[in-house]
Amino acid sequence: MASPSRIYGAAQSTLFALFAAGYFLDRSPALFVSRSAAAAGLVLCAAGLLLMFSALRSLRDVVQVAPEPRAGGRLVTRGVYSRCRHPIYTAILILVAGLFLRKPTVPVGIGAALIVVFLATKVRFEEKLLLERYPEYRDYRNRTWGMLPWRRSGH
Repeated sequence: MASPSRIYGAAQSTLFALFAAGYFLDRSPALFVSRSAAAAGLVLCAAGLLLMFSALRSLRDVVQVAPEPRAGGRLVTRGVYSRCRHPIYTAILILVAGLFLRKPTVPVGIGAALIVVFLATKVRFEEKLLLERYPEYRDYRNRTWGMLPWRRSGH
């Protein structure tokens, strides 16, 4: 039987693949048409990608999709991780918001909402594992943002 961490990783990969397929295959009518919303969506997508690449660069060899910390890994607190505990998740939130503004349809909105709910659930599980693995995580959590800039605590 797969561990809960592996199940989260597989579920995330599946959800993102379904969102991407739905985004590109969706032909339903737009909820609104706005050039400025589409432009804002493009800016959000670019910002999300920049944040994601910055976070991946900081993580280097400890990056993985499953929330369980990598065996033999270390707690990363440098780069964007010095301010935000979950910049990859934040980047994904920014990306799906931008994609929704680029293609504001009901299916894309539902897919984006499912991703937000999934990541909020996954981050709670991940923080529990990080607290168990790294004693210094509690202090780190108290001084950094979570997925959103105004959320300091994982609770």
